[in-house]
Amino acid sequence: MKSIAIWVSLICFSLILIASTAETITVLYVFDQPWKDQAARFTEATGIGVRYIDVPFAQLRQIMVTAFAAGSSEYDVIHVRDDWVVEFANNGWLTPLDELLPADFWEQFPKSAVEAMTVNGHIYGIPRYFWLWQFYYNTELLQAAGFSRPPQTWQEVVEVAQAVTNPAAGIWGYIEPWGPTFAAVPFIVHLRAEGGEYWDYTNNRPLFNSEAGVRALQFMVDLYQKYKLVPEVAFQLDGTGPLGELFVSGTVAMCMNTPHVYPMSNNPNLSKIVGKVGVSLIPGSVLKSASYCETGAVAIPWFSEHKQAALEYCKFVTSPAEQARIAIELGRIPTILAAATDPAVLEKYPHFALAFEQMQYPARMDAMPRATQIREIVSAEVIAAIKGQKSPAQALADAERRILALLSQ
Repeated sequence: MKSIAIWVSLICFSLILIASTAETITVLYVFDQPWKDQAARFTEATGIGVRYIDVPFAQLRQIMVTAFAAGSSEYDVIHVRDDWVVEFANNGWLTPLDELLPADFWEQFPKSAVEAMTVNGHIYGIPRYFWLWQFYYNTELLQAAGFSRPPQTWQEVVEVAQAVTNPAAGIWGYIEPWGPTFAAVPFIVHLRAEGGEYWDYTNNRPLFNSEAGVRALQFMVDLYQKYKLVPEVAFQLDGTGPLGELFVSGTVAMCMNTPHVYPMSNNPNLSKIVGKVGVSLIPGSVLKSASYCETGAVAIPWFSEHKQAALEYCKFVTSPAEQARIAIELGRIPTILAAATDPAVLEKYPHFALAFEQMQYPARMDAMPRATQIREIVSAEVIAAIKGQKSPAQALADAERRILALLSQ
């Protein structure tokens, strides 16, 4: 109730200030209709017009980079995520929002979400959703193998997967996305489960070449080489989307994946496992759990000529009521607990109930400068180790050497 009261008072006060000077702002984001409907609700509530420009998500970053490099003031509100906010803020392309909003405003978000939007001591984005990895399992396959609950440790994952896997029948107990640009991501989760961390964000240096890193990568090698639990198709999975399609086909018992998998699993037009999906914390090892999470946020370009109106838009779309509505309509995990635990949200997406517990464990997206290039280097070395071309220790040492050379350029 306190968080909702703060939001209401902030919005009402701001609306009084700007009611007599309504203007039009330009918002750049994707084409999903609920986002456009949200912009219309903002206009209805404030009188501020919104020119909404929609583009494919895959093109979004490059469009912004091109505009900001030229000093364009066309956009007033943009979408950012962990890695983009680092890149854009370091280039001087974003407005520091902690200078425009009071300290108690930020207390409504998990500390990790605010940290994800913080660069060099300033906050540049207001978090509006989490794209969090959770553990998905086929309840029917597990029960048929004699398991009444999901595994809680990675060793238990091996035990369950061994009981379920039947290559002759095309059934696999567990699978991860080990594609050429994505294998680093499950490695990050295993690394954290072993008590390690991927990156030193203070000194901008890799941390993964460690004892925990070797243990984590050796486990991934064992999944493929020793236990033979992961099929060859894993090396073609360059994201969570294709992995989700495999899971809902009923041929995979367990996987880590993002929130879209739950509604997809229960859509009879897409899934063969309707009513047979469970969601739990990601298993652990040294730590009880670990994950990987993209934080989606709204930000104001430095070049915007309508910063106050843009700020009102940012506050409106990240309010608990709007986050709950977007959660219901688009399946995004809210960044405010009051919205994530809204009864209507949990009725449609019960797996959101575990989201804030999962967020208590390490989950930060890799968001350093040159994150894409670094992820590709680590992915290549991880794959080399899994395929037996290098030892885990050598692969991590080579990845570290290559990344340090990249950073020195």
